Amino acid sequence: MLFGSTPSWRRHANALPWFDQPDALTRCAPHARPETDTVLLSKWIRDGYVVVEDAVDPAAIDAMLATLEGLWEAPTAIPGLVLLDLRVGEAAPPRDLAHHELLALPLASRLRIREVSHCRIHGFHYVNAAARRIYFGRRLRDVASGILGRRAVPIAAINFMAGSEQALHQDMAVFHIYPHNHLIGAWIACEDITEASGPLVFYPGSHRTAMFPGFPDYPQTNLRTADPETARRYQEYVEELASRFERRELYARKGQVLLWHGMLIHGGAPVTRPGTSRKSMVLHYSVRGADRGREVEGPFNW
Repeated sequence: MLFGSTPSWRRHANALPWFDQPDALTRCAPHARPETDTVLLSKWIRDGYVVVEDAVDPAAIDAMLATLEGLWEAPTAIPGLVLLDLRVGEAAPPRDLAHHELLALPLASRLRIREVSHCRIHGFHYVNAAARRIYFGRRLRDVASGILGRRAVPIAAINFMAGSEQALHQDMAVFHIYPHNHLIGAWIACEDITEASGPLVFYPGSHRTAMFPGFPDYPQTNLRTADPETARRYQEYVEELASRFERRELYARKGQVLLWHGMLIHGGAPVTRPGTSRKSMVLHYSVRGADRGREVEGPFNW
């Protein structure tokens, strides 16, 4: 290697994106595009999120959902597909199953597992054409590019069929991004979301808070590489930060997309009506070269 074992982030300045600069509000006009006008960009700078319409093909959403809903009774397995966090036994912790392992179980067991699990799937776009159309969709990527001021690149995708009930967190604490904050999350509602389904929770303005001081060598250390004590202290830190901001819940309509800043505090509200679905797809965008995950050293928590 040309630079030996020195991580790439130690060779470059930590230049924040334009929207995190002190004079960002005065720089909206030069960055405005048809997909990202000055109103949208100003809201992004102030609140750390925007909601957009008509950015995802509804036919692709329907086709993707048809496959996802049929996974449990499919006649044949999808090679390479893994379903995460399945509750196979009543007292057993959640586990991951390859699709062919799931289909090997009796149908009654599969349907029971579906009923009690908060299943999620990473990288469905690798095995499903409709999910791939969404992942590489030009309209949504153009919005992300307009915000970043550079060509956006999708770097991850997760599908949920029910509310995640995730603890509060910032995505920068999950990804390994350098320079900082070149990260956008995009939460796509694949059905109308209700209060009972465990909607997304977020805290406008919280994106302006500082990186957790317990990650002094970020992007090497974050929640993916932190020891249990550091992860515990991070959770306390982010919950205290969230208490300083207004709490919002997203009751999105099918097809709407919430885009959020990588430092925006968010999570999943409790599912108050068991069995209620919350079908969604979450994408993340960065810029070329900013995702340093391949250079990070383990051990890893996932």
